[in-house]
Amino acid sequence: MHARLAELLSAKQAKYEVLHDGGAPTAQERAAATHTSGWSFGKVVIVKERDGLVMAVLPACCVLDLDRLKGLLAHGEIRLATPEEIHDAIPDCAPGAIPPFGALFGIRTFLDRALLDAREITVPAGDPRTLLRMRTTEFRRLADARVGDFAVFEPLARAGGGR
Repeated sequence: MHARLAELLSAKQAKYEVLHDGGAPTAQERAAATHTSGWSFGKVVIVKERDGLVMAVLPACCVLDLDRLKGLLAHGEIRLATPEEIHDAIPDCAPGAIPPFGALFGIRTFLDRALLDAREITVPAGDPRTLLRMRTTEFRRLADARVGDFAVFEPLARAGGGR
């Protein structure tokens, strides 16, 4: 588990369960490995915008709609962050294992509303083999995220030629 994440969880007296998986390469595969619905497994996508980086947290079974997220940001162009930009901002987390708590890294966090429908949410904990599972209300309390609608169910995105 990421050290700063462990400190945050302790300081906020968070209630959570630690899970270990085989480190599957995609969020949807990690969800399957832990018998978690893709709708309740939160994945992190880092985006570059005018003022720096932003963290988008969305269901594993969805893809990010940059135009919808841009509407929430309400200024300037946005794009996916490069691996170098992500590493510069979050050097101590493996790709695909970034915990969805942007405040740990000085990054604003946006949470897709679809994740709020789940009773529990499972999220990366900073290393490729560790996950956290907690009640969605607990996650929302800890994440300090702005809620919006920016995820598109992946099969629909493919059918429409989306990202």
